[in-house]
Amino acid sequence: MGRGPRGAGIDQSIIAESPFLRNHFGPLRAGDPPPRGYHLDVPGEHMEDGVHMDHPLQLDALIFGGGITGLWLLDALHRSGHRAILLEAGNLGEGQTIWSQGIIHGGLKYALKGRPSRASRMIRDMPMRWRRCLAGESAPDLSCSTMRGEYCCLWSLPGLRSRVGLLGARFGLRVRPRPMPQSERPDPLRNWPGPVSRLDEQVIEPHSVLAMLADQHRPRCLQIDTRSGLEFLHDAPGQVTTVRLLNPETSEPLDLAPQRVFMAAGSGNAQLRRACGLSVHAMQLRPLHMVMARGGLPRMNGHCIRSTAPWLTITSTLDCADRIVWQIGGQLAEDCVDMSSEDTIARAKRDLSLAMPDLDLSSTSFSTYRADRAEASNSTRRPDGPVRILEGNTLTLWPTKLALVPMLTDQVMGDMPAPAGFQNNEDHLQEWPRPTVALPPWERDVAWTDSHSAGRAST
Repeated sequence: MGRGPRGAGIDQSIIAESPFLRNHFGPLRAGDPPPRGYHLDVPGEHMEDGVHMDHPLQLDALIFGGGITGLWLLDALHRSGHRAILLEAGNLGEGQTIWSQGIIHGGLKYALKGRPSRASRMIRDMPMRWRRCLAGESAPDLSCSTMRGEYCCLWSLPGLRSRVGLLGARFGLRVRPRPMPQSERPDPLRNWPGPVSRLDEQVIEPHSVLAMLADQHRPRCLQIDTRSGLEFLHDAPGQVTTVRLLNPETSEPLDLAPQRVFMAAGSGNAQLRRACGLSVHAMQLRPLHMVMARGGLPRMNGHCIRSTAPWLTITSTLDCADRIVWQIGGQLAEDCVDMSSEDTIARAKRDLSLAMPDLDLSSTSFSTYRADRAEASNSTRRPDGPVRILEGNTLTLWPTKLALVPMLTDQVMGDMPAPAGFQNNEDHLQEWPRPTVALPPWERDVAWTDSHSAGRAST
């Protein structure tokens, strides 16, 4: 069986920008298209030729990627009677899901521009869809997951365009903002001179939702190590017949024969597509430079509007030491992609002082992290909605936004063949390691700077 060089032929720009690909596949070299049997491995750690199961495990579906898309799809497949397994090379949610702020958007960004669009029409029903799941009224049942908040505050900086944007939000959203009495506002907005609205878009705790779905489907989630053996056998580009694995702890082989393969690995989709003989140019990465703040902050979630865009988007949660942590995104995170952490923090402090003059940052520490949003390629624009590409029996998935994951799953399930009724002995899967949920960025070993110093780290 031929073997390709590690990561052969993948677009260097995608690798350079993607932490997932750098961590899992290392520096990549240009090369020819992969042969029909292709390994994702490293030199000296090849799977032995001919070492595989006599009887592959027959599956209706095999999912690569344990973020919110993969786990939501796994839940839907299992409930419909399909035999499905999810494979995760790192931690569940690593990357986009665990980096996200958790807001279940209903189209605010589009409504602010005052023009109805296909994107706004696609997303406007998502808050109610998620609300039913979070209340346990619809599947998957997420009623035991932790919430960051039931609503977001909405306010704008002075200016005609900002006021016009807020007017568009009032008329362009299915979940419309309503005036927020001064007594109900969070402390930093209590004395804000302009209007403050309540927008009933819930804010989930991504780690909690991931953990809840993972607990329900632990027997069907397997940890794999792409560096020690992941091999695709395919008859044609995207037409996968067998996926060969090695147990990362025991080196026992496992052959899987899926009727359909789903790639839901975010930025990792590029390397997976390459391994199946498919183009990596179907994907683009849109970077963000997010800010985190902790210490002396209140609980709040909200959007500060400037002109016709969310200038600052703030969500809050508790860290392991019960400190309130803010994630700060919005236009700030897009504008600061090419800036250093120090300059980004300085910009964030200036913006916060304008958006909330009463906010006391004297005891607040800051840090930043970089996040890549993996999306289907669509020139330089973000796709309007979820994207799925079927090539052979391989379906590559990009939800585009967290809120659109249920819609993407509905689309996939609508095209899914009926369960084949496979009867497999899966006892040997009990010995496989299971993936754990990724840590959120504020729980990692990152440098924090206090409010008076841009260069002094704190812990």
